[in-house]
Amino acid sequence: MKRSLFIRRTGKALATSRAILALVFLLALWIDPVQPARSLTAGFAVLTVYLAWSILLVAIAWRSWWLDFRLSAIVHGIDILAFIGAVYITETGRGDFSSPFMAFVVFLLIFSAMRWGWAAVLRTAVALVVANSLAGVLLTTLHLDIDIYRFGRRQSYMVVLSIIMVWLGVERRRPLLPPLPEPGGIPGERRDRVLANALSHVRTSLQARGAALAVVRDEEPWLDVVKDIDGTITTDRIGPNEIAEDISHVSDPMLFNRPSGRGIVLGDDGAMRARMERMELPLATYCGVDEGLLASFVTADGHGQLLVWGASDLGVDDLSPVRTLAREIGLAIDREDMAALAQSAAVSDIRQSLARDLHDSVAQFLAGTLFRLEALRRWIREGNDPSHEIDGMKEALRREQAQLRVMIDRLRRGEEGDRKTDLVEELESLLGEIGHHWHITTRLVAEERPLSVSIHLAYELRQVVREAVANAVRHGHCRTVEVQLAMEEAGALRILISDDGEGFPKTTGVMRPRSISERIETLGGRIAVSNSDPGAVLDIDLPIRIAA
Repeated sequence: MKRSLFIRRTGKALATSRAILALVFLLALWIDPVQPARSLTAGFAVLTVYLAWSILLVAIAWRSWWLDFRLSAIVHGIDILAFIGAVYITETGRGDFSSPFMAFVVFLLIFSAMRWGWAAVLRTAVALVVANSLAGVLLTTLHLDIDIYRFGRRQSYMVVLSIIMVWLGVERRRPLLPPLPEPGGIPGERRDRVLANALSHVRTSLQARGAALAVVRDEEPWLDVVKDIDGTITTDRIGPNEIAEDISHVSDPMLFNRPSGRGIVLGDDGAMRARMERMELPLATYCGVDEGLLASFVTADGHGQLLVWGASDLGVDDLSPVRTLAREIGLAIDREDMAALAQSAAVSDIRQSLARDLHDSVAQFLAGTLFRLEALRRWIREGNDPSHEIDGMKEALRREQAQLRVMIDRLRRGEEGDRKTDLVEELESLLGEIGHHWHITTRLVAEERPLSVSIHLAYELRQVVREAVANAVRHGHCRTVEVQLAMEEAGALRILISDDGEGFPKTTGVMRPRSISERIETLGGRIAVSNSDPGAVLDIDLPIRIAA
C-alpha cells in the first residue's frame, strides 16, 4: 500500500498549506468585499503577491529539497511580515470570527516546529508577539480603529499556542519507528542475518530502492559491505581502503547530492545546517550512489555507516529517522556480538567444568582401581581368595557408573540449583565409598546435622573431597583422612580436610591443587593449603549465601 502523500514530507506539506491559506484569505475578501475596513486595494495587492509567492514555493518544494531547505528562513520571515500586514490591512475592528489571525499563527508555529524544532518555535513566538505589538502601537498612533480587548486576547492566545508547540517540537525530535525485526536462529550465531534483516527493514521503512551497510572492526584488516537492492542481498568483504578510513570517523547524518556538492547535515542538537563543498563519500562512490542519505554508527569493537538511496521522495525529514535506524543497527550488532561472546564463555566454562569433573571423578577412580588391581595381584600370589576383593571392585564400578550417569543428567538438564540436600549425609556416604576404594580410614566430623545445601553445591564439594582424598593417598601415602564441617559466626561454611601422610615436599613448598582451587574460587570461596605434623591440611571457607 502506498504511503500517504505527505508522510515525512514536511516541506511539501508546509508549502501547500501556505498556498491554501493565502488562497482562502484572498477568496474571502473577494466574496465579501465589505469586509476590508482599512484598504481594499492594499489588501488585494498584498494577498495576490503573497499567493503568487506561495505557489512558487510549492513548485520549489516539489522539485528541490535543497532550495526548499535553504530558503526556509527567508520564507519564514516573509510569512510573519505578510501575515501581520495582511491581517491589519484587511480586517474590521470587530471582525473577530472572520479574521484569519489564529489560523496564520498556528501555521507559523507549526512551520517552525516541523522545520527546526522547539527553539525555532520559541523564536517565532517572540517575533509574532513583538510584530503584533508594533502593529498595535502603529494603529493606535495613527488613530485607526483597534479593539484593545481583542488585541490583548490575541496576545494571550499566541503565548498559550507557543507553549504547546514548543512541547510538540521537543517531542517531534524523538521519531517513533518500529523496532528492528529479530531474526531467527541462535543469538551469537546469526550476525549476517542480523545485518540482512536490518537492511531490509531500513529499505522498506524509507521505501528506498537500495540500502547498504559497511561495518569495520577495529582489530580486523577488512570490512564487510552488505547491500540490499530491491530485496536482493549481497555481501562483499574487502581489504583496508579509503572506505574503512572514512567509516572510522563518526559524522552526523547527511542528505547529500554529490554532483552538485550539496548536503544538509543534522546535528546532535536537532539543528540542520547546509554543506556546500566537494564531498568525499567513499561508501557512496563504492555503491555508485549520487544522491541519498548517509549515517554513521558505533559498535563496541568498531564503526559502521548506513547508506540509503533511491527513495521516491528524499527530504530533510528522513535525516532523523535514518540516524535512529543507524543507532539501532549498531546496538543490534553489539547485542549479537555480546551473545557470541557469552556463548563462547559458556562453552569455555562447560569445558573447564567437565574437565574438572572427569579429573576429580573418573580419572581418580581409575587411578584407585589400578592401586586395587596391584594389591589384588599380590593377594592372589599369596594364595588368598580374590572373590571378596573382586566383588568390592565390581560394587565400586557400579557406584562410579551411577555417578557418571548423574553427571551426564546434569549436563543434559542443567543445574538443579533450587533443590536441597543434606551435605553431611552426602559426604558420609562418599567417605565410606572412597575409604573402601583406597583402603584407608575416613572420618567426618560435623557440628551441625542436617546441613542443608543446594544439590549443585553438594556435588561440587563431593568432587573436592574426592580429589583431596585421592591426592592424599597417591602423593602423601596417607592411611587416614578426616573431614570437618562447621558453620562459623562470620557467616561461612568452613571445611577442613586433613590427612596423616607425608605432606608436601619441603624442597618444593606447598602448592595448591589446581582442580580444587578452581572449584572453590568458582563458588566464591577461598582455600589455604599447609603442611601439618603429620600430613597436610586443606582449609576451605565458603560464603553462607552460597552454602545456604
